[in-house]
Amino acid sequence: MRGRGFAAALALLAGVAGGAGTAGAAQAADCLQPAVQARWDQLGGAAGPLGPLTACEQPTATGTFATFRSGAVYWSPASGAWDVSGSFRDLWASTGWENGFLRYPTSGESRIARGGVFQGYQGGTLYWSPGTAAHSVTGSFLQLFASLGYENGFLGYPTSQEVPIRGGVFQLFQGGVAYWSPSTGAHTVSGSFRDVYARTGYEGGCLGYPATQELPTTGGGVYQRFQGGTAYWSPASGAHALCGAFLEAYATTGYENGSLGYPVSDEHPVTGGLRVDFQRGFVEWSAATGALVNRTVASVTAPAPTPAPPSGTYYANCAAARAAGAAPLYRGEPGYRPALDRDGDGVACE
Repeated sequence: MRGRGFAAALALLAGVAGGAGTAGAAQAADCLQPAVQARWDQLGGAAGPLGPLTACEQPTATGTFATFRSGAVYWSPASGAWDVSGSFRDLWASTGWENGFLRYPTSGESRIARGGVFQGYQGGTLYWSPGTAAHSVTGSFLQLFASLGYENGFLGYPTSQEVPIRGGVFQLFQGGVAYWSPSTGAHTVSGSFRDVYARTGYEGGCLGYPATQELPTTGGGVYQRFQGGTAYWSPASGAHALCGAFLEAYATTGYENGSLGYPVSDEHPVTGGLRVDFQRGFVEWSAATGALVNRTVASVTAPAPTPAPPSGTYYANCAAARAAGAAPLYRGEPGYRPALDRDGDGVACE
């Protein structure tokens, strides 16, 4: 409810050139709606972290806000009245305040693990820790972050905002990177797989975007599927990725449960092609041979070469002589031989 004093204060403030909204124009009780007043009072009023009022409550497109020495309180019908201050206020400002993707705050700040703080907004959540500064997590990344235990999971705190890249976005966290594309959704890449991903060119390489989280498999190993291939890791083999024909050949052997075991190398050049080494064998590939399991591309028999003609000029028949532009052939010329001179007149292939 707006009291008569509140309306009078707004009218007075609107007429104060250059100083509109100053607390000196009216007392806080005349400047604030009940919801904003209640939140400020809950925090300790002028003696609390926000400090004294510095500007009366003012309208936004869909709500109101009032400013204090160390922050502000924002209110909207859907979110209620909540304070914003410090690094969170700076970050929120950089995203467009309540008109940006975060919209209005829906909670105050709450302390969490390792000295950190979070605050809820209609469009996401802000996180801060002593080592990471303030960043937001929103949309699919926030759902993924929640499924992994928020800041208590292996990702830890966010260390960047979302960054647009070709075909998607990524966001850095203390413990890894979250990637999203329209066709793959949101997934993380972390640890040794993050190193493999870098070696293959990130989302621009043969792997493309991650399509799953890490999944456990035989021998204490894990694997992770990507758009264009699969990354594998085991304690004995380390982390390596397979793409294209190498992965297809691996599939024919039974993957990591088959005869080859885990990959122990990345693709590397060999004579005539490329090779990946495994715990119990290898796969080589060339454009001419395709992927070969436990066979080198150099050992594959090449097509027999066309027999070379006898020394000197030789035409197998008149058609060959004509094709070479040598016909007719006269006795004594290179390439002439009696077998091509049917009438024995000394001119062959006339």
